[in-house]
Amino acid sequence: MMPPPESPVSQNPVAERVVAVSNLQVDFFEKFAQSDETPLSKRRRKAKMRRFIACESTILAVLLPLAILGLSWPPDNVALVWIMNILTIASAVVAALLPIIFFAFTPTLPEIER
Repeated sequence: MMPPPESPVSQNPVAERVVAVSNLQVDFFEKFAQSDETPLSKRRRKAKMRRFIACESTILAVLLPLAILGLSWPPDNVALVWIMNILTIASAVVAALLPIIFFAFTPTLPEIER
């Protein structure tokens, strides 16, 4: 049963929780906006992402036509089948390992302050 309207008890306890959550979000975004990231490190990170996208696009441009060609039109020449299989598998492996190579083995290091 709900308390009468003139009662000092809040009728909507969910609204109070929403206010607390939104304050946490504001605090998080303020802290995020005050990060110590310099323009140089931002440029490095953007350049790294552009290189990654270019490399991944190149690998996918090789993988997808080979996979489509191999599945839709299997060639009669055994040597061509071998070459297509090897290139398809190699490009799939490179496409899977490329994010690991870019982001795990070569992290973007912070700049040295002098």
